[in-house]
Amino acid sequence: MAVNFYNYLISLYEEREARKIQRRRIRDVCDPFDLGDREFQLLWRISKPMALYIVEKLSEDLNPQTSDGLPVHLKVLCSIQFLANGGYQRQIGQEHTMCQAQTTVSSFLGQFLTSIYRRLLAEWVHFPGSEPSRRSVASEFEAKFNVPGIVGLLDCTHVKIFPPSGPQGAHYKNRRKDAHTINVQLICDANCRILNVNARYPGRVHDAFIWHHSSVREEMKRLHDRRIGNYFLLGDSGYPFEPWLMTPILHAEPNSPHQRYTDWHCQVRNAVERTNGYLKGSLRCLGIDRVLHYSPEKASEIIYACCIIYNLMKHFGVPLEEDSGNAEQYGDNEPSGVEEPRHLLRFSQAKREQLIANYFN
Repeated sequence: MAVNFYNYLISLYEEREARKIQRRRIRDVCDPFDLGDREFQLLWRISKPMALYIVEKLSEDLNPQTSDGLPVHLKVLCSIQFLANGGYQRQIGQEHTMCQAQTTVSSFLGQFLTSIYRRLLAEWVHFPGSEPSRRSVASEFEAKFNVPGIVGLLDCTHVKIFPPSGPQGAHYKNRRKDAHTINVQLICDANCRILNVNARYPGRVHDAFIWHHSSVREEMKRLHDRRIGNYFLLGDSGYPFEPWLMTPILHAEPNSPHQRYTDWHCQVRNAVERTNGYLKGSLRCLGIDRVLHYSPEKASEIIYACCIIYNLMKHFGVPLEEDSGNAEQYGDNEPSGVEEPRHLLRFSQAKREQLIANYFN
């Protein structure tokens, strides 16, 4: 009996080693970059120039440690295919040009997420921090929407995750939908580029709380306090009304300047809603019909990686897809109940009334 079990273990080991050799041989003769440009983009969801750029940027972190290790380009393409298609790791690994075990996919996906966050986040997802960059973003908004000073559109979107174990699981339960989520704050520009992302907060946390503790809010407050420019963001009625964050006027009188301002506000803010849709439609692992089966920490890493890849897709001219279910966002559009200090409220009201007088009378 013991001999038979030993022989069984030997046969399992030999079979596993044979599969490894077979996968390696298939990988060696199947170079994804031999595909035509159109076929490559259909299969991997990104263009060859974009893939080669990412491979070059991450090569130092992802280079194989042994002679028979996976090359960098396979690690990159396999990781991006997982994020873009929203499939399972086993499905991705068994694709004929990849031929990798699920455990291998899991291992280098973590390497990829760490590397792309470390190497590319600051370069590709950054809120304007200098006067020239602020003017550049504001000029794009003014060219499209005829009002100066806008440096971003603010919104939150929820990404479903597998229910975390233990007491922390309750913090991720979204109260408006029967789902566990991460509440992701996004800020975009007039062309739907992501300027800032915060994917650190559980689904139960209100949008206004995330904004209140945001580094971008600190920067906008600094600009206001030091009277640097006259910049502001646009946010929905779930956010506090601040000198640097203009919100709509609820129940404005029909056909009044205040109503025209609110209609304009909604029109401009449509860009951030479209950004959410393009992000989830192009990186389908974030889609409203998908669930990230990872810890909250790993899910946050995936969200950051997707935002970087999304901006790269825009830069390299890769066509974006919109998530058809994005209208079902379940963020917090209801007022937060947070009361700003009276002096700030006076500044906010004066600024908004000046905007209305200048552009909506």
